[in-house]
Amino acid sequence: MHEPSGTQVPHGSEGGRRDGDKESNEGGESGKGGQQWCNGSRRRYLATVGLVSAGVVSGCLGLGNDESDVLGDPEYREGRPDPGGVSMEEMPDLNGGLTIYSGRSQPRIGELMEYVEAQYDDLTIEVRYDDTADLISTIETETETPADVFYGSETQSMTHLKDEGYTVELPDEVVELVDTGSVDPDGHWTGFTRRFRAVAYNADTYDADELPDDIFAYAEDERFQDDIMWPPDQGSFQAFITSMRLLHGEDETRSWIRSMIDNQNIEVSPGGDSALAQAVGDGEVSVGLTNHYVVRDHGGDSVGLAFTSDDAGAMYNVTGGTVMADSDDTETAANFVQHMLSAEAQEYFATTTWEYPVIDGVAPLEELPGTDEFDPPEFDLNELDDPDPTLGLLREENVL
Repeated sequence: MHEPSGTQVPHGSEGGRRDGDKESNEGGESGKGGQQWCNGSRRRYLATVGLVSAGVVSGCLGLGNDESDVLGDPEYREGRPDPGGVSMEEMPDLNGGLTIYSGRSQPRIGELMEYVEAQYDDLTIEVRYDDTADLISTIETETETPADVFYGSETQSMTHLKDEGYTVELPDEVVELVDTGSVDPDGHWTGFTRRFRAVAYNADTYDADELPDDIFAYAEDERFQDDIMWPPDQGSFQAFITSMRLLHGEDETRSWIRSMIDNQNIEVSPGGDSALAQAVGDGEVSVGLTNHYVVRDHGGDSVGLAFTSDDAGAMYNVTGGTVMADSDDTETAANFVQHMLSAEAQEYFATTTWEYPVIDGVAPLEELPGTDEFDPPEFDLNELDDPDPTLGLLREENVL
């Protein structure tokens, strides 16, 4: 049995907590905050039509004019070994124009988009940053989507597009770069990063080894009465409940929810996972159910992470990409997806988003637990595709 593990989270740099990490009900990141571009007529035009060119954000992101500047957060890059994996230099060249529909926000990935575009003289990348649900709705109403790549902030959206016939299978040389648990078994999407569920705790109140490694114990342990919080409007939380339904059954899931409400009097976060992390750090509650990476929004040593074992509380989800069937150049689109799996991109994700790489050779931040400390359940992420039964359950129990 996996022993509960924990880590103290140091103060995050500006680069590590730029956008507040607001998530949509699809589990994605709001792109609306990402539309506050620097000045420039072309930029204003692109923002008006919902697209932003990767190349026009230089100066907003700190890369300067030197295309050789290293990606990622300097505070957390320092002292790390050179990343392993395949370098962008060893991947096929990118050229022409690519349109990316991104459920990840510009402050999260804009620097990386600019970096990739800067590597190739004949490449133009335009990105539409928006709420994941809005992007899906847009694709479904477009006669022919201009998107070449859909960049998802979770698997639900990518699986939905696959099931509806909007995507194509990725080449073997792309999916073979990724560990098997982070790629679609049918090869239509691949993960770029992994996000683990976690229990954020106030380190002045608990040590990690004092907390349960069973998610169901949090509904029974009297220590957590009036002292625990969840963010039920967040897509990542809803995916967690979906996994609980599928792994443990709807009756047990409903019972857990009822016990959290009736016995523990669980509090609702006033502002998603970031506000939850803040509340835990400030001692408003001692424990919160969240994702591993959002605690970086609260600096200092007052917030730690603990993890459950082999249950829904130990699940992970992935951000990732899929190639759209309507693309005029699916080969270049697939090569772009491959670039997100390069050593450079994976190092960027590790040091900037605090998420876990999906390729061998790039380590997570030393401030985070190693992946060998996790004990996630065996679970096909495609099964998270249908949120409706979960939303119905949460509404029936007056959680939403």
